[in-house]
Amino acid sequence: MKHIFLGLVLLTAGAVVSQQSPPPTMPPSTPPTFPEDRAPRQEAPPSSEQAEPRNLTTPEVQQQIVQGFSAEPMLRNSNVDVQVDEDSVTLTGSVKSEQQHDRALRIVESYSGDRKIVDKIKVTQVT
Repeated sequence: MKHIFLGLVLLTAGAVVSQQSPPPTMPPSTPPTFPEDRAPRQEAPPSSEQAEPRNLTTPEVQQQIVQGFSAEPMLRNSNVDVQVDEDSVTLTGSVKSEQQHDRALRIVESYSGDRKIVDKIKVTQVT
């Protein structure tokens, strides 16, 4: 009797599951229509974060790197010179620690674009 009751429960559960309808499908996407007297709303241009990075001119790269060094407290009193041309960014001078050196390189990498970075910075560890 127990086996018959259990079999009926399983049979009923199987029938209920098999009769469930499949998930509804979404209708194909169609472009919105607008009244003839109203044009569709123009999308805003992408923000600078989403825009493709543009190639900066040589003076712009020079200015951005110098400003980056000035804005970085760790590098404000450093002795680093930056020379930028169409193909490369050359760094000369000295810093007092590897941390300053690494930070200077990161700033330069963020603005150099496809230019080669020539690192001639000397680290003068003070012990």
